[in-house]
Amino acid sequence: QAKQPRLAIPIFEQVRVLAPDEPQSHRDLGLAYADNKQWQQAVDALYEVVSHPWHGRFPDVELIALAELNALIANTQEKLDLSRVDKRLQKNLPLDLRVVLTWDADNTDIDLWVMDPNGEKTYYGAPLSRQGGAMSRDFIGGYGPEAFALKKAIPGKYLVQAQFYGHRQQVVAGATTLQVKLSSGFGTPKLQEQTITLRLKQQSELVTVGEFEVKGQ
Repeated sequence: QAKQPRLAIPIFEQVRVLAPDEPQSHRDLGLAYADNKQWQQAVDALYEVVSHPWHGRFPDVELIALAELNALIANTQEKLDLSRVDKRLQKNLPLDLRVVLTWDADNTDIDLWVMDPNGEKTYYGAPLSRQGGAMSRDFIGGYGPEAFALKKAIPGKYLVQAQFYGHRQQVVAGATTLQVKLSSGFGTPKLQEQTITLRLKQQSELVTVGEFEVKGQ
């Protein structure tokens, strides 16, 4: 968030040591490496998420990291060692729109909602939209990520919201911080990204995170 990946990397490396059995530890580090243009280290960390058999409370995290891995490979000019990466998985899938939600509390359920210009809401209860939007599976145990992907976006406004359903923690918990990354041109040289951070306090709280507007041709 402070755009200081060089300073964040040692912290994320320590987190990976402390929590190696949580895929978020490897993914966060891989994305920090990518932000710091350490492409090979980013590939290795993200592929750890893709290739490791994680606990069932982390649904679809492998697919989310795989999309990030292939976007990185397709858009860097550096020669990379991909000998570990299964060739069957090496395919970039560019997207017009991508939204990724993460949060900082375990045993906490926050859901990502995206409303398209047709007024259709894509979320865990309706994960596929008529125009091709797709929501990853529901993360009810904590941290995320949950991701929305849309290959071809029709013109208009896309509303992004987060629904906080509460937590099941056995300790006194403060406010939960969530982070949403909005991307257009994902997996292409025209990538544009915006990151938004919010704090949620009340259960059943619905917040509007932001809005995409896709211009007509």
